[in-house]
Amino acid sequence: MPHKGCQREATAQDGPMKGRVAVITGGSRGIGLGIARRFHERGARVVLCARNADDATAAAQTLDPTGGTALGAGVHVSDEDAARTLLADVRERWGALDVLVNNAAANPHFGPTYTVDHGRWQKIMEVNLWAPLRWTQLALEAGLGENRPGSVLMVSSNVAETPGSPSGVYGMSKAALNYLTAQLAVELGPRVRVNGIAPGVVNTRFSGPLIAGGEKVYGRWPLPRFGEPEDVADAAEFLAGEAASWVTGQVLTVDGGALLGGDEFSALESA
Repeated sequence: MPHKGCQREATAQDGPMKGRVAVITGGSRGIGLGIARRFHERGARVVLCARNADDATAAAQTLDPTGGTALGAGVHVSDEDAARTLLADVRERWGALDVLVNNAAANPHFGPTYTVDHGRWQKIMEVNLWAPLRWTQLALEAGLGENRPGSVLMVSSNVAETPGSPSGVYGMSKAALNYLTAQLAVELGPRVRVNGIAPGVVNTRFSGPLIAGGEKVYGRWPLPRFGEPEDVADAAEFLAGEAASWVTGQVLTVDGGALLGGDEFSALESA
């Protein structure tokens, strides 16, 4: 069955993001693809970035097989030269760069923080913290917010608010990303608004171990179900669009109330 976005493709050019140009890291699947699909449905031209060029291209073709309004790019978020070239090419191709979604993330360490090794620590901080800052810097160099107000979205996590989880190092990186979001909002306004989204457990491959826990994980939440990429895309559409033109420096938690019902890790361990 085709995704609901395909059913709206014919009217996408008239959507509220008509003419906007958005770059999404980690865009070939999961949350990143969900955001890219929503922006595209609303009229934006989108670039989906991923480590694997074939995956990025295949994902983009599900939005627009012609490549006219959706492109895939094989760029690792840690490759600064490739990122610089890509963003400059996007600006040259489409004449603007309006939205940057820093979605790519890594979490190679699952367990007590005191057991993490330097290599895994560096990987988490490189991908989850330095890359969003560096891509934002490079996007500014490429003209983000130059022709009209721009927007940067940081995809964080509600784990940033729950010390004690086995994803402690990951949570630290996201807590720092939340601070970075606020700091950049102060520094870049009014040219660029900077906001964040902190999802809970979303039904993606990245969250596989928790998804496998089913109701044991979400049973105590006020809204007892796992999230879907579309839930995060709803928030992204708001924060990147004109409806949030007076919103910056905010991190919107989208987790079904998980933080109110007890964190997901403790629920799983106590079940």
